[in-house]
Amino acid sequence: MFKREVKYRSDAVSFQEVLSKRLQKLALTLEPSKTKLVEFGRFAQKYAGKRGRKRPETLKFLGFTFCCTRNLKGNFKVGMCTENTRVHRSMQRLRDLMRRMMHLPIQEQVKNLNSVLRGHYAYFGIAGNFMGISRIYRCVERCWKKMLSNRSRKGNVTWETYHSLKTRFGLLRPKLSVSYGKLQGLAIL
Repeated sequence: MFKREVKYRSDAVSFQEVLSKRLQKLALTLEPSKTKLVEFGRFAQKYAGKRGRKRPETLKFLGFTFCCTRNLKGNFKVGMCTENTRVHRSMQRLRDLMRRMMHLPIQEQVKNLNSVLRGHYAYFGIAGNFMGISRIYRCVERCWKKMLSNRSRKGNVTWETYHSLKTRFGLLRPKLSVSYGKLQGLAIL
């Protein structure tokens, strides 16, 4: 729709006005409580310090938190990580799923868990968000071991037994679905 880089506040305000006019033609409006201008870019850290904040503002959109960060060379980079509310919601859903399938055979449990993990990795597995998807994997490991231990009164599954089960049945490891190279190709600023 728009492929112009916005560097100045006046440009951002005019862009917002043009966008709202274009949306009005389609009988749509911008929600004022959810619409704001955010300082974002390579100079955002410097301007945040002048305004009395420690770091620049972040932007939450579609389950991701976008922030200003630097790459290994020290250049500006848009950082994306999973929004904390989404992480907690995913963990709660996984715990509920494990509670419901507690007495199923282990092979079916792994099949169901891998299905959920595959979907999570496909959506949130974007370059720079490996820690976010790893948090979900570690949560699945801890909760699944606890659930296996709670299947009977005597059953206490040790970590050695758990790891042998995990290697035998194959729990999906975290994997990025969009690498840095693909992400650069998708970025249009």
